[in-house]
Amino acid sequence: MSLYGVGLDINVARINNEFKMALKSKGGIGIKSLGVLFRRFDDNGNRKLDISEFEEALAECGLFPKYTDLQALMKFYDIDGDGNIGYEEFLRGLRDELSERRQKIVDKAFALMDQDGSGQITVEDVKHLYDPSFHKDFKEGTKTKEEVIEEFLDSFDGARGNNDGVISRQEWNDYYTDLSTSLPTDEYFVKMMESVWGIMEDEDSEANQDYVREIVKLIRERLLSMSNDSSDEYVLRKIFDYFDTNKSGNITIDELAGMTAKLKISVERRYLYGIMKRIDQDNNGAIEFNEFLNFIIMDPYK
Repeated sequence: MSLYGVGLDINVARINNEFKMALKSKGGIGIKSLGVLFRRFDDNGNRKLDISEFEEALAECGLFPKYTDLQALMKFYDIDGDGNIGYEEFLRGLRDELSERRQKIVDKAFALMDQDGSGQITVEDVKHLYDPSFHKDFKEGTKTKEEVIEEFLDSFDGARGNNDGVISRQEWNDYYTDLSTSLPTDEYFVKMMESVWGIMEDEDSEANQDYVREIVKLIRERLLSMSNDSSDEYVLRKIFDYFDTNKSGNITIDELAGMTAKLKISVERRYLYGIMKRIDQDNNGAIEFNEFLNFIIMDPYK
């Protein structure tokens, strides 16, 4: 077993599991509960546990490992190798791995973001998927679009990240495994991921496919109504520009959400990427004008 710091042998892993179970009995292993326990274990109040404080924490839970096992467990928690366990390291050492269902939806979101299939998420990957137009610093002109996106990417780095403006698959998994600790059920976690990233756990189901198809038809009907059933390129360009709120020359996923709202079509965010796929012919994560034009002029379901 190897997650952080160093790997754990079977005996030390058993001690850690017993530690987790004991902490659960003391109030749970949610973020808030663990914060209370961590502060209690932190005798000198420096927001870190040294090996003596960690040993006392284990003893309070009825665990008295051999010193060599204590050292091994300490190294497992001590990600940055400074000889202490910080609060985030404490949380990471106690967290459980993602369930199979959670891992699948996390992988699905990563695949969506990793536009070029390189195994990492870069500024280029997310420029159509994350719209910084409403970010305070971008609006005030203190940061460029690229800088805002890099800041967004860096937010996934966490304690072990290197703030390089790139999200590796490991960093992505670490982020959501940490977050998973505070979300009690698989159902809740999946709904959160669907809402945040506009994806569907079971998008290939017949019911979801039918729903997306009907929404796409309705969008086209409302757009045709806006144009008075005109296929005039000048008119359609004006409509396209109306929905391209950041004037980037394409309609992003957030702008697609805005489009459906302006067309008075109620759509859960988790269906948006299914809708996007029906219009985004080159699968680059955004709708260019020629794709918009083709969508209006050529009924995709005739």
